[in-house]
Amino acid sequence: MRIVHAFVGFLLLILLVAGTVYVLWAACSGGTWKHVAAAVAADRATWAGGAGVLLCLVVIFALSAVPRQKKERYLSFDGEGGTVSISTAAIRDYISKLAQEFPSVVRLNPRVIPRRNMIDIVVDLRVKPGPNIHEACELLQQRVRESVTNGLGISQIGRIEVSVKDIVSEHRLV
Repeated sequence: MRIVHAFVGFLLLILLVAGTVYVLWAACSGGTWKHVAAAVAADRATWAGGAGVLLCLVVIFALSAVPRQKKERYLSFDGEGGTVSISTAAIRDYISKLAQEFPSVVRLNPRVIPRRNMIDIVVDLRVKPGPNIHEACELLQQRVRESVTNGLGISQIGRIEVSVKDIVSEHRLV
């Protein structure tokens, strides 16, 4: 949608600049202005069609600027009493609370990716520097798996990927 917005915006800018230059040129040369008015009066259908195209471009430009809302995703489990659905946002919030258990983790940003019969979890981290970053990441990986399995009852977990996106020094912890 961004590409459409940029393209239509570029077209509108070109049309606006060309129209402005034409009107200024016509206004500065007295005889030409009369010819423009006569041309508009003589061929109103063409000018109305051009105005309609311009209006359509403006509407497309305005609509392509409106951000689309992301549809919330749910994991559904069928049971004897019916279906239970858990939103991926609730799972993300649950996993993000594990950051409190790891003193070296400054920020934990999990993403839950639903697959056909399982979920994958990607955890992006900001950590403090230290010699045990690799071990802490492995421990976090295990902790995420057991927390989601034991705490939420979701046993169909595929990959758990832990990525350190930033190592934050002590003076940049904000």
